[in-house]
Amino acid sequence: MKKRKVPISTVVLLIILVVCFFYKTEIVTFVMSNITEYTKVNKPKDNKYTNTFDFEFVQNTNDFHVKDKQGILNAIYTILNSGQNEYSFYCSKDYENCLKDLKDISENQTLLSVINNMVSPYNSYQKLYVTTNTYGKATITLDKLYSNDDIKQINEKLDSIKKEIIKDNMTDEEKIKAFHDYIINNSVYDEERAKQIENGDDKNHKHNSHKANGPLLEGIALCSGYSDAMKLFLDDLGIKNYKISNNNHIWNLIYLDGQWKHLDITWDDPVTTDKSNVLLHKFFLVDTNKLHDLDSTNHDFNPDYYLELK
Repeated sequence: MKKRKVPISTVVLLIILVVCFFYKTEIVTFVMSNITEYTKVNKPKDNKYTNTFDFEFVQNTNDFHVKDKQGILNAIYTILNSGQNEYSFYCSKDYENCLKDLKDISENQTLLSVINNMVSPYNSYQKLYVTTNTYGKATITLDKLYSNDDIKQINEKLDSIKKEIIKDNMTDEEKIKAFHDYIINNSVYDEERAKQIENGDDKNHKHNSHKANGPLLEGIALCSGYSDAMKLFLDDLGIKNYKISNNNHIWNLIYLDGQWKHLDITWDDPVTTDKSNVLLHKFFLVDTNKLHDLDSTNHDFNPDYYLELK
């Protein structure tokens, strides 16, 4: 009986199948790493609260195939600043420490908070998640601090306040002072909640004093509520600014007339023993030397993050 020859193509196919079976992990890794390297990622679409500001610590970027740690920070800032709830970027193939750096950054809550301070409060997060895979893809997922209802109510209140206190012939400094004074005259510091936070028990708070809702809608605020309200006002004026913070306090930093100045509404709205409402201007647009002369303990900050102040 004459034997039938096996076609060469069949033999080749069998060899390929055997190789794929025994080296499937290596093959998948090679293919996926090369696919992600050339995956096109456009800059996320901006929302109406995206600012155009670049800072010395982070900048807006169009490069979502990160090549170093600064590239990761810029990608995170750009995603936050755009107002997206979720967005992905990729490690470049030659960036060997990318996944380690991503892990370090995602676990550094102070660092992430600094970046959060540099975007509109409406685009800021209350929780941020970073997920990665072994092929170098990183996804940022955000739980936003402000709801759509919050934003609607706050914007309506801000419009009402501006109509009441702002005149066309005012300078930017006069507008900022008018808003600073309005907030202090129409709100008080949330002593009760501050004590709860100090004691590690902040589950049953009565007010949204940690957000702009507090001073603008409820007449009560913590430092984060004061500084968010001021940042929203400054952003609306188109003035370059961000919030500056340490572990215990947060206030505003404003670029005005070619200089960076500090503004702390909280400390200009002091708590008094007789509960009287006091309006101060001690912490209104002061430079860093003056700020630390007034109070260095509660206004300490890391100059490695706030490079404009070096």
